[in-house]
Amino acid sequence: MTSVRCRVMTFNTRYDTATDGEHAWEHRRSMVASVVRFHEPDVAGFQEPLAHQYAYLSETLPEYAWEGSGRVDGETEGEHCPIGWYTPRVARSDHGTVWLSETPDVPGSSYPSARKPRLVTWARLSVRGEEMLVCNTHFDHEGERARRQSARQLRELVGELAGATDGEPPSVPVVVLGDFNCTPDSAPYRILTGDAEDLTGPALTDAMSISEYPHHGPTTTFERFGREPDRKIDHVFVAGDVDVRQHAVLADHWDGRPPSDHCPVVAELVL
Repeated sequence: MTSVRCRVMTFNTRYDTATDGEHAWEHRRSMVASVVRFHEPDVAGFQEPLAHQYAYLSETLPEYAWEGSGRVDGETEGEHCPIGWYTPRVARSDHGTVWLSETPDVPGSSYPSARKPRLVTWARLSVRGEEMLVCNTHFDHEGERARRQSARQLRELVGELAGATDGEPPSVPVVVLGDFNCTPDSAPYRILTGDAEDLTGPALTDAMSISEYPHHGPTTTFERFGREPDRKIDHVFVAGDVDVRQHAVLADHWDGRPPSDHCPVVAELVL
C-alpha cells in the first residue's frame, strides 16, 4: 500500500464589516489570498466569508475549485463554509451541505439555542488517487447547548458519510476542519473526541495531539487582530486510516498586520 501526503488548512477569514476599520476586508483580502497561495494546502476550509468575499477568493485563487453555500438560504445569503481543493492534485467526486439543526435538510435552520444558522459542508475528495472525506463547519459562538448538539450531529454525520455507524472504523480517511468556538477543555470538544456509549459515529482525534513532529507556531488561534491573544478554537480533526506528520498555527503577519482575527491551522497528513 502506498501513502500519500496531504496538507490541509482551516481558516476563519472574518466576515466583511466596516466596523473593523483598518482591518476591514478591503485592506486585508489580498493577505488572506496570499496565505493560501504561499502555503498551498491541498484542501482548505474557510469560515465566515460572505458571497462577495467568497467570489474574490475563488477568482484570486484559480488553482482551487470550491464548494460551499450561504448558511441562510443555501445559496448566497449569509456566511459560507466553503471547501477548496487544489485541482492539480485533488479531485472531487461528491459533496453536500447539512444544517446543524433538528431539520438538517432545511436551509437556514438552527438549534433553538443557536444565535445564527450553522452548517457543515462536506466533500469526497481524491488526493493523488487516495480517497478521503472532508467536512468543514463553524459552530455557534453563543449557544453552548447548540455547540454540544452540533458536536453530536457532526459525529453522526461523519459516521453516515464514512460508513462507520455501527462501531466500524471509517471506510476512508476523515478530516474535519472548522472554527468550533470551543477549547480542548470544553464539553463540545469532549463530545467530538470522546468514547461515551451514547455517542454515535467515530471519535475524532485532534491532529495537534498526534503530530509526529512538535506543534509549530503559537497555541492560540483567535487573536482578535493581534490585540488580544485568546484561545485555540480552530481545529483540524482526523479519523480512520490517517497519520499526522506536522501541525501548525500560522502567525503570518505583514509588518504587524494580521490577515484575519483568526490564525489559520495547517496539518500535514499521511493517508
